[in-house]
Amino acid sequence: MQADLQALFDINQQIKEKLTIDDINTEEIHRLVDNREQLLAVLLSYIVDNPQFAQSDEWQSAIQETQHLVEMMQSKTLSIGNSLRQYRYGNKSLQQYKKFL
Repeated sequence: MQADLQALFDINQQIKEKLTIDDINTEEIHRLVDNREQLLAVLLSYIVDNPQFAQSDEWQSAIQETQHLVEMMQSKTLSIGNSLRQYRYGNKSLQQYKKFL
């Protein structure tokens, strides 16, 4: 189980690194999130069989890490959305100017 937790933390770190890059590779992030989801399924099935594990420091740390990762992803999504809005506004303005040419 420790190996699965370590793998989860490693994937979390990789996702964080990908989110800090300006030119985001969405396919790579999607792959990492899929791997993370599979790993969480394994860990959750372990918790069903061993409920005391849910109270362990390692699992609580994994939960906190997940919350932090979700916040980072939401923040990055909002940032990208704002950039897209600015791009669209600029593109509309450019089209208006082109009407006069």
